[in-house]
Amino acid sequence: MNGIEREKIGPLTLRLWALLTALAVWALYLLTIAPTTGFWDTSEYVTTAHILGLPHPPGNPGFVLVGRVWDLLLGFTGLPVALRINVLSATLSAGASFFSFLAVARMVAHFRQNRHEVLVAAMVAVWIGATAFTVWTQSNLNEKVYTLSLFVVSLVSYLAMLWMDEADTARGNRLLLLIALVLGLGWSNHTMSLLPGPALAVFVLLHRWRAALNPRVLGLGVLLFAIGYSVQLLFVPIRSAQNPIIDEADPECPTVVSAITPKRIDDRFGNSKLSVACEPLALSLIRDQYGPGPVTQRQAPLTAQYANYWQYFDWQWARSLPPAGRLAASMIFLFLALFGLWTHFRSDRKTFVYAGTLLFTVTLLLVYYLNFKYGYSLYVQEVPNLLQHEVRERDYFYIIGFQMWGIYAGLGLVALWGQWTGPPRPGPTRSYRTAEPDERPAGFGPRHRKAAPLLAVALIPLFFNYSRADRTGDSAARDWAYNILQSVEPYAVLFTNGDNDTFPLWYLQEVEGIRRDVTVIVHSYLGTNWYPKQLRALTTPCEPGQSSEDSPTTIVCQRPFDGENAASPYADMDLTPPARSIISLSDTEIDGLGAAGFAVPQDTAFRLSSWVTGTVRGGDTILYPDILVFHIAQQALGDRPVYFAATAPPVYGKWGFQPHLVRHGLAFKLVDAPLEATEELVDLREYMPNTVSPTWNDRARTEELLWNVFEVEGVLDWEEWPEPSTASSIPAQYYLAYYLQGMTEEHLGDVEAAEQSYLRADHFGLLAGLGVPRN
Repeated sequence: MNGIEREKIGPLTLRLWALLTALAVWALYLLTIAPTTGFWDTSEYVTTAHILGLPHPPGNPGFVLVGRVWDLLLGFTGLPVALRINVLSATLSAGASFFSFLAVARMVAHFRQNRHEVLVAAMVAVWIGATAFTVWTQSNLNEKVYTLSLFVVSLVSYLAMLWMDEADTARGNRLLLLIALVLGLGWSNHTMSLLPGPALAVFVLLHRWRAALNPRVLGLGVLLFAIGYSVQLLFVPIRSAQNPIIDEADPECPTVVSAITPKRIDDRFGNSKLSVACEPLALSLIRDQYGPGPVTQRQAPLTAQYANYWQYFDWQWARSLPPAGRLAASMIFLFLALFGLWTHFRSDRKTFVYAGTLLFTVTLLLVYYLNFKYGYSLYVQEVPNLLQHEVRERDYFYIIGFQMWGIYAGLGLVALWGQWTGPPRPGPTRSYRTAEPDERPAGFGPRHRKAAPLLAVALIPLFFNYSRADRTGDSAARDWAYNILQSVEPYAVLFTNGDNDTFPLWYLQEVEGIRRDVTVIVHSYLGTNWYPKQLRALTTPCEPGQSSEDSPTTIVCQRPFDGENAASPYADMDLTPPARSIISLSDTEIDGLGAAGFAVPQDTAFRLSSWVTGTVRGGDTILYPDILVFHIAQQALGDRPVYFAATAPPVYGKWGFQPHLVRHGLAFKLVDAPLEATEELVDLREYMPNTVSPTWNDRARTEELLWNVFEVEGVLDWEEWPEPSTASSIPAQYYLAYYLQGMTEEHLGDVEAAEQSYLRADHFGLLAGLGVPRN
């Protein structure tokens, strides 16, 4: 079967049919592509690709480098950077479809003789896999690094099928070496790229074990794998030493040797893990910052974890249908996939060993290995403690498995269409690969044409996923970041709580260059010893003759406020740049802050300044990050404004700062002065008597922000918030901002202004699922 890709089926070679199919998939992704950044990790990866930064451990240098090269290559187009990276994701997934097409064609050609059936099988299988909901939505918005891993796995799968047919040749050995290099490079992107490993091991050992265990092949394979992975071991510490603006975990190493020398290291659970001698890089590689526990300590019952997987499987085929219709579609595609598996198993055990093992690895085994908590939206009544649930839906981890389920559903569908119900007949001409070209039947007979309408089932995911997968016009995350950053005054420090009030802000600052003067401080990172040191350097005033623009992608000194492009509330402010850093602690003092913190036995007041006192409730524990929040606020007051994002109640609530906070749009300013009610400063406590939220509202500032500065037009015509994991948080914060502004206007007697604010609040309330508009 050598050269099957170059043989013609109809007017085109199989390789060109694969290309056309991949282009159709690519066109679908581009037709539904997101125009800018998105929530969760999207902004982090877009930003780090643009500035060659280091995202959260282990740093994903494979993606960062590919993203940066792609960003530069598409620079001539003038497209926004985020859109360029989204196009990269679409291109990688379309490329995965290309190699999956060729891999499926080679597998099917082992047990089908009709060249047109081989073509249809590859087309239908790849199309269903590409339109599975998770594959689609990861491909038209580069949320993470998984489309690059999908590309790697598809390429490796094709190379494995190619190797099988040339295992006894010198080219077969070269293919094994190429697979080793690709896997090593893939690992530098994400460990997901290694998922074909078990399938490859079983496949190669069963098919030609002598080829795999040939000392020369094995030795060179290990070397090439290590060379591929060296991108992780070398690029990460080298770039970290240059202090990029985003340098998570600060995995800097004193020498190159320490970065590549193997060494066992204990994680925070006391588990010994193989890593490297350079401790910062080692901790990054084992992701110690996140403290993943051993897989034997289940975070939820295995039955609940598999139930969560079924929930995600149920999303793949008809996401826009109501539950009953969606379940019916899921059962149809599950049946087709199982029938495709059975057809493959009984027809060609050799290739099934690879594909079946890979499917098992990326589904059942992966669920066990990932060991997730209860699903974000499952068992909510049974397990009401949100800390026992994932913070978001995690379907993207199973992108490879969902593509494979789609491929097997396509094979099952084509098996029904071609009536592949009997066992393969013996003889040398039974399959495409063993028949001579002139012995291979071509074209479609009456049986094929009569059953052709059955193939329309392959379009179900396209039609019933489209409305939920379509991301055109969605700028909600980018606008959210803009609105938060513009809520704070020049040179502010802005405390945030997590991904969605941090990463989009990074994107806006580093990619679009908006409000770089603001120091965004993510609370969860303050628990490390590297992040406070970076904040200290980032907020240090520039020396004479020094400018942060000398090296825009690395930390130099405090970045200036852009007065020429300032939003209306700040254009005429009389500004003085900060005179000191927000952290005065030395490296030794930062390293000495105890991770355990200290307990407060009874309600205790801590004086932050002459006017601001924080009260900690008895029984609470003040942790390392909380200590730094207090220190930074104390250091910054009088030198620069201090703000808390409206999404960060745990941050300001720990110190009981609420009586000193004033709402400015989507942020709260910590005011170092007495607060007294005026026509412009309104206290809403009489309307919110039992709340623990801040009740002061700056009427004029918030009005200016909400109506003249904020960019919300993109979501005003939405009837549903498309991202379920942010539906209860992002639109809810808009709702509160407009609703409380309405209360403020009503309190001051401006009924018309109040009604306008209430109307807009009602819209966001519906998007947040807060119920029907006010009567």
